[in-house]
Amino acid sequence: MTHRTTVLARATALAGAALLAGSLASAPAQAQPDPDQRAARTTLTFTVDDCEGCEVQLVNARSTLDADVVHVWESRTKEVRDGEVTFRIPTRRTWGMSATVVAPWEGFTGYRTTVAWRYGGKSVGDTVTLEEAVTKKRASACWEGVRSREVVVPLVVEKVRVRGQKKEVDGSIAFASTTESWLPPMRRVWDGVLGSQDVNICR
Repeated sequence: MTHRTTVLARATALAGAALLAGSLASAPAQAQPDPDQRAARTTLTFTVDDCEGCEVQLVNARSTLDADVVHVWESRTKEVRDGEVTFRIPTRRTWGMSATVVAPWEGFTGYRTTVAWRYGGKSVGDTVTLEEAVTKKRASACWEGVRSREVVVPLVVEKVRVRGQKKEVDGSIAFASTTESWLPPMRRVWDGVLGSQDVNICR
């Protein structure tokens, strides 16, 4: 191989390396997969009578051990259709989860109606009627969650009169018709109505 051929070969190799490096540099970085995409998932269905068009959203709020940072996850809002609404969510998000409901009939309440998973004085598995629910003073907005891949939870959502921002308006009461496993804290409720102006931080 002549000196000229050797120089030409080296120049070609360097050019190829530079071209490869340039293409790698310009290639978009691979996005890191969302941990929720790899997690086990649960199909959660709420059955709700007489609440067509009600909007349901799931929220999970957990604090760090020192309680300085709260990690909040929210589902997208879904509407009740044909008496039910279904979410497919990471199973781990069910632990300490709360659910809010906005009904078409609601006036300006100043809060979001929140599902009561358990009322004071009730044990897991106890049934709850509307007549009982409206007498309750304390409830938990925090679900203990499940490990199942599929679960159905019957909810009761009914129109009630509540104290709004400026006057009495139509509002809602929402609760699990069979008492679910729950987490603290137990919160104050008015005539069984659990309302939230912020996320519920569950313990």
